[in-house]
Amino acid sequence: MNAIFIWLEAHDKLAGWAQFFGATLALVTTYLTAFAPIWRRKRQLKNAAARLLSHGYEAIESYHRTSAHFLPFALSLRQAGLSMMVIADEINRFPIYELDDQGSRSIARYLVATSGTLSATRLFLETIANDLEDREANEDDQATVRRMIEERLNFIRDMLSGAELKRPEWPISNPTGSN
Repeated sequence: MNAIFIWLEAHDKLAGWAQFFGATLALVTTYLTAFAPIWRRKRQLKNAAARLLSHGYEAIESYHRTSAHFLPFALSLRQAGLSMMVIADEINRFPIYELDDQGSRSIARYLVATSGTLSATRLFLETIANDLEDREANEDDQATVRRMIEERLNFIRDMLSGAELKRPEWPISNPTGSN
């Protein structure tokens, strides 16, 4: 050990390089130590966001899969709407603006779209449930509910798979009054 110190003293320029590499190592270690919790948090947020998207898809998919086996009734529609509302509320509480990517095909946008889809589906189911209070459901009601749920399911499936989404086309009225 003593020989190392004598050799370093004889080569004073090497001592400066050793100090430089030591200081660089200390800075890199400090940087990694300071940012490791931030990187971990971002990874946890991304994983949690993916789980929320999965839950949103599963809520709609589960109702779609089971609704073929019974005629809808007010309580079953309200229960399905409630399960979708719970997941939409969870998504709405999620800190989406802490996610890194905020682009048009980002997980943050997918969360917003999924929450809106779940909320709109809940409103649709609640409207049908109110209609069914005065009468019994029939197969047309079942077909209407399944068709709407299937459209929402396909929308979320396409969104999550990366397929190009098209905006709905609304009828355009002619401002001159002629068709």
